[in-house]
Amino acid sequence: MNKPWMAIALLGTIAGTLAGTLISTDLQASTEQNFSDDPLAQRCIKMLDIYAAEDFDAYVAEFPEPWLGIFGEKTLRKQLADRHGKYVKEYQAKPDTIKIKAVTPAKVAKIEQDKLGALEAKEIDLYIASDKGNSSSTACKYLRIGDSWYFRSLRL
Repeated sequence: MNKPWMAIALLGTIAGTLAGTLISTDLQASTEQNFSDDPLAQRCIKMLDIYAAEDFDAYVAEFPEPWLGIFGEKTLRKQLADRHGKYVKEYQAKPDTIKIKAVTPAKVAKIEQDKLGALEAKEIDLYIASDKGNSSSTACKYLRIGDSWYFRSLRL
């Protein structure tokens, strides 16, 4: 290589290849991230226990304070009873597998901003399965109101 520009081009190619490899490895690692230590992910899994036990006090404690006033106790008890029934029917209240697939930012609905003062939202994507062959992908949604995170929903 007697031409300096060829040496520079070769170094650029090597640097580009190395950077591409590092970026590729980082992307792969981020898609296989372990979310088990994420506090919202743990709270989401705890919601499954609340559904299984049909624990109304624990259920209401996960919501922002005005929630009970907005929806009323009767509506929230019915929601919990419905989710309890579906959860027990599908998983006999004890799934064999619960995998946290992702924790991602979510859209805050205008009503959540207006009525609750929500500033931010996150979804925790779960995969739930039982040995009976029942499985589903679902998600919990949490809202940040002030400095705290509150449960919004868990689809079953």
